[in-house]
Amino acid sequence: MTAHPSSGPVPAPADGDDLTGFRPASARALLRARRWLMGLALLLLLVPVGAGLADRDGSGGPEELAARGVDQAEVRAQAIMLVLSAACGENARCGSGFVLEVDDEVVVVTNRHVVEGACSTTVQPLGASTEVAVGEVRVASDLDVAVLVLDEAADRSPLVVSGDVMLGQPIRVVGFPGARAAVLPGYVQRIEPTRLVLAIRADQGASGSPVIDAAGEVVGQLYARLDEECCVAMPIADVLDAARDATSVATCP
Repeated sequence: MTAHPSSGPVPAPADGDDLTGFRPASARALLRARRWLMGLALLLLLVPVGAGLADRDGSGGPEELAARGVDQAEVRAQAIMLVLSAACGENARCGSGFVLEVDDEVVVVTNRHVVEGACSTTVQPLGASTEVAVGEVRVASDLDVAVLVLDEAADRSPLVVSGDVMLGQPIRVVGFPGARAAVLPGYVQRIEPTRLVLAIRADQGASGSPVIDAAGEVVGQLYARLDEECCVAMPIADVLDAARDATSVATCP
């Protein structure tokens, strides 16, 4: 499989070589399945992430989080989103996203290829059972990043950003591969100037997922798959820069 270039425009992903949004047999089936998946999703998030993110190096564990008065599992349940977008005349496709604060604005970030060309886009928080409409979609010009501005004003805490990434560092990716919520464990295999290579398995639909470190902070955003054993993520600093420069796009008529 051919890897994406480490900088410049992200090309249209090749079949089987990307994390392009999962396309179910029908949008109706996906909508039915999501309702019971949300209950399972919350359990997956609360148990492996809330209890196990810090088991490798002892930092940011449950005791430390409790001392800081932060229920990280609850925050993530509201900050991690299932992203559903539908192009004109096509079934819904799905991806993942998460809440970030970008220049004092709280938005949802996902991958550009998850929402590009969509007529309508909605999000559904991991810890909720209802959809929220997206009022504005902004896309970066040269990176695989999109910004979603929600129609509904909501009190959602953004994920905390961390700029520290180390070789071999354990991470978790939380998202919706195959339209099913999952917590995927892995570690940082390589650090390159414009991307992180992760030893992790992820399927279609995980595009846009946050990469979370042992302290429960986000260090990057998943956007492509190199092979069956490795994926690539954009460092969170680059995600923020791309989000700041993203411009609004019109939906199709």
